[in-house]
Amino acid sequence: MEKIYKSVTINGDEISYFRIGKGEPLLLLHGALADNRMWNTHSDILAEDFDVIVPTQRHFGKNGPSDKPFGIETHTSDIITLLDQLEIDSVHVVAWSYGADIALNLATKIPNKLTSLYVYEPGFPGCLDDNEMKVFGADANEMFGPIFYAVQEHKLEEAVELLIDGSGNYKGYFQKQTEQLKREQLENKNSLPLQLSQSEQPNLDKEALSKITTRSRVAYGEYTRDLFMVVSNAVYSNLQNSSIDKVENATHMYPMEKPHEFSDKVKSFIQK
Repeated sequence: MEKIYKSVTINGDEISYFRIGKGEPLLLLHGALADNRMWNTHSDILAEDFDVIVPTQRHFGKNGPSDKPFGIETHTSDIITLLDQLEIDSVHVVAWSYGADIALNLATKIPNKLTSLYVYEPGFPGCLDDNEMKVFGADANEMFGPIFYAVQEHKLEEAVELLIDGSGNYKGYFQKQTEQLKREQLENKNSLPLQLSQSEQPNLDKEALSKITTRSRVAYGEYTRDLFMVVSNAVYSNLQNSSIDKVENATHMYPMEKPHEFSDKVKSFIQK
């Protein structure tokens, strides 16, 4: 099947997306240092059963720089506008990492439009209790301390490598990826300072999550970092209608490492 590439104007900026397949609408949301290209293989697989819509979010990919804010609230608003412009009344949402935070925020704002919700390793700590926050903070400091320093020194390529090494959970992970993935991540390097300095604070606390009734699944990797593991489990425990999947032999980078397996998990969940 052929991917159809288009763009829409949202709040003064062009937001690009592609669409492929037929069936119930399914939205794929990318995370940090990525754009809609990360879903190329997944969308081909999922298009057998769904009308797959894959945006590149503001500030990422080929959308170019924007004078609009970078943050979960802004990106959530963009997605709501995109769905409205495409006249999508109901949609399955699948998201990874930073995109998973946006997906959860979507579920608090347009619950009637979300048919199901599949999030892999969200990272926003709004629903953590004090003990969970200590675990999150210790691991976040270990991972992001060197990244902040590299960004402050304007060494963005080094910061990209550090973030991907940290996400893959070992030094050298970035270099062991395919040349295509490394190129895509480096092409998104200018989004990293914006992501690290964002100030928007969405309401994703325990109470907000507890009001989400959308059928959902939270997944995380067996060998992921503590910060992603603690957020994933906390999000799951606060959702009303949710299940959890601990993926064997996986880290934060699982969706990119095994796109066929990830897509099969998505299909199995949605079609249950």
